[in-house]
Amino acid sequence: MVEETRAGAPKGEALGAFNQLVSNAAAMLAFSNLARAGSYLLPVPFLYALSTPAAAFWLLATTVISLQNLLFLGAPQILVRMLAVANSGLERTDGNASLGDLAKLMRLVFGAASVLITVLMLTAGSAAIANLANQTGEPLEAWAAWLLLALGTPIRIVILSRLTFLNGVGEIARPRMEDAIAWSVSGILATIVLAATKSLMLMALATLLPIAVSAALLARMASEFGWKAALGEPASLPMRKVARLVWAPSWRAGLGALLSTGSRQGGGVALAQLASPAVAAGYLLAQNIISVIMMLSAAPTQSVIHKMAGHFARDETASHIALAENARTKSLWIIAVLAGFVALALLPLEWRGWSNAMVEPTVWAMLAVGLFVQRYGAAHLQHYTITNHVIWHWLDGIGGTVNIVLCIVLIPKLGAEGAALAYLISMLPAYLWVPTRLATKRFDMRWPQTDLRTVAWPFFCLLGLLIGAHFLRM
Repeated sequence: MVEETRAGAPKGEALGAFNQLVSNAAAMLAFSNLARAGSYLLPVPFLYALSTPAAAFWLLATTVISLQNLLFLGAPQILVRMLAVANSGLERTDGNASLGDLAKLMRLVFGAASVLITVLMLTAGSAAIANLANQTGEPLEAWAAWLLLALGTPIRIVILSRLTFLNGVGEIARPRMEDAIAWSVSGILATIVLAATKSLMLMALATLLPIAVSAALLARMASEFGWKAALGEPASLPMRKVARLVWAPSWRAGLGALLSTGSRQGGGVALAQLASPAVAAGYLLAQNIISVIMMLSAAPTQSVIHKMAGHFARDETASHIALAENARTKSLWIIAVLAGFVALALLPLEWRGWSNAMVEPTVWAMLAVGLFVQRYGAAHLQHYTITNHVIWHWLDGIGGTVNIVLCIVLIPKLGAEGAALAYLISMLPAYLWVPTRLATKRFDMRWPQTDLRTVAWPFFCLLGLLIGAHFLRM
């Protein structure tokens, strides 16, 4: 019996650790974000084996697809907070929407967006990818692949709506794990199909199949956790009033995101219209890796938004401050380690068949530092926004406007260096300090102590790794 117990203990401990991991909201959110961004990057080495223009086309097409969430103008994040309050068990006041009110609005908004965004992808999106699609050597294959990606928009919107609802009611780990598995399978399947067939169209089809299955599974899960029940509740507020409650903070948040993230991604889209396929592919690959790191670093804060909102609703200030500081620390360490790893390990490699596949170290350093500043400001901003006072529209708007103007001036002269420099400089006028000032003042946090605890070491670590990579390349 003693031997049986000892033999079974490691197995039981391993199973317990695994169960703890898959039930960890932050870990599964990070897994989901990594899988989503990484699934589009997995086929890239095989695309370079086809041709550099084919790789550039795919990177540009998936960049354009990733912009669709910006068109929701921040509504998903605002809905998560409002759903969390509605689901908190606190007595509803006349100024708060119920869970049923919000679910009905979501059905209407996300349903209409499925149609409108699909049309936008088929028109404006097609114009953006036309230049590179026609340079691939197989333009019909490229256009067929793009058509499949664009027509897959409603599937991705179903997933977004159900993940938003589940996040708002506090169910994060399980749906995000299933989402991550689907996107991982999508990337692996697309890579296998591309390697076997050399077909861009079949690769695009392979990416969609696991995602369609995921949409069905998440829709069922949302129903289990109250989606259908909420839709069946009698309305407690007129739909117009519910829409105004969501729209007021959403348009501010969304306009800022459209100008900031949209302009950052737009820099790559603009470069693709002006530069050679090789330069465009290198910058778009770097930009996609930055997006992966950004999504991974956003997970610690995203996973506790509903908890911070709940603590704020109950006037538990110390609790949401502690959550915010812990999340900010994790977020910035993720950037420092991953961006530094890319600088040290990926940039120096001369991969066979990957001529000019990545940007120069100086371009990567500007993108990495710009991302660090952006996530630092975003962490404070997410914390401050639990008050439902949204300032993203003008804060991100300043950075986005600066980025757009600088891209227009610098990209024709400096190419990829101009796009990266425009992004870095755009973070400095407002994003670097305004969110910190507002959050520390609103919640009576001590500054600079709160940032010395959370920011200083990750920042110096990132600088050290970037400088080390620079000297290794000399």
